[in-house]
Amino acid sequence: MESRNRIGPLGGLAAIRRHPGNPIFSAADVPYPSTLAMNAGVTKYRGRYVMAFRNDVCRPDDFQRLVGTGTGMAFSEDGVHFTAAPEPMKFHYKGTVLERCNDTRLTVIDDTLYLSFCFNGFHSERPGIAIYRDACNCEVISLGVPAQRNLILAPDRINGRYWRLERPYPRCRKTIGDIWISYSQDLRYWGDAELLLAVEDVPFANLKIGGAAPPLKTERGFLMTFHAVDNDPDRVTRYPTVQREWTSRYTLGAALLDLNDPQQVIGITPTPLMVPQETYETGDPAKFFREDVIFPVGLVREDHGLLRIYYGAGDLWQCLAEIEEDTLLEAIQPCRRQARFANLTKDQVGP
Repeated sequence: MESRNRIGPLGGLAAIRRHPGNPIFSAADVPYPSTLAMNAGVTKYRGRYVMAFRNDVCRPDDFQRLVGTGTGMAFSEDGVHFTAAPEPMKFHYKGTVLERCNDTRLTVIDDTLYLSFCFNGFHSERPGIAIYRDACNCEVISLGVPAQRNLILAPDRINGRYWRLERPYPRCRKTIGDIWISYSQDLRYWGDAELLLAVEDVPFANLKIGGAAPPLKTERGFLMTFHAVDNDPDRVTRYPTVQREWTSRYTLGAALLDLNDPQQVIGITPTPLMVPQETYETGDPAKFFREDVIFPVGLVREDHGLLRIYYGAGDLWQCLAEIEEDTLLEAIQPCRRQARFANLTKDQVGP
């Protein structure tokens, strides 16, 4: 994959504390077939923590080859020790059940729990929104067109309208993913889409970016976390069972969006908040599905200004980190967006 200039070594924010019990959730905690349990959206709902984890099943003789993917639910009283539901989540849609729905985020609006997900269908990836019914069933109310993933429903309305983040796949750019924003009156029909943040806006990305957890409302603006991916052909991981090389690194960043118009980016973190560095994030290629991956999906505000960051590591299991909200906000610096060309053609922009 062609990409921009190489990023080089990166360091994370020292104030972020990884949980000593990491990983806090893995395939060993799932009571049905599971090889990889990670990338879990987490929120608080009706007095307890709710987790929606991606559940992948691989071939017994080759964990690099997926034979199935989906979403499972788990629940916790303390946000650290989770118990999985007895069966995977079923995504009911127009009289059928959608298979292969994953990378689910959780959003609470007016005491209703919503699941934002990616449906990996035969005709590409489609973004969807569902209403939680119980631990094993949800009702899909919106399913978008391909090719999109990293769909995230925001918990706050803007001028009466719902808004969401999404990541379509462009076909005319060297990079392969930016964050877009769109709006809806009813959660079913979406439009007024605009580019929100692009790869060239993020100093520590050269391949793609994508939204992480639902934006969190603060006094300074909406706190939007995102994953950033850089590609470096000299940073190669070779897996023992497949003829494939992995040259990417996933890190965690954050941005601040205007409270009245979230399409306006106030600032971003000039360097990552977290980079893969622990053994459960960088690990052994014979064990990990993907090397050097921090994939944040959940952000929970606790008492006394504490934020809990839930993230997948190594595309293998689920981890937890913590930081004070004020400290994270201080790490966000004013920025001048580089992505000014959303409504121009490639010829108008130039090389």
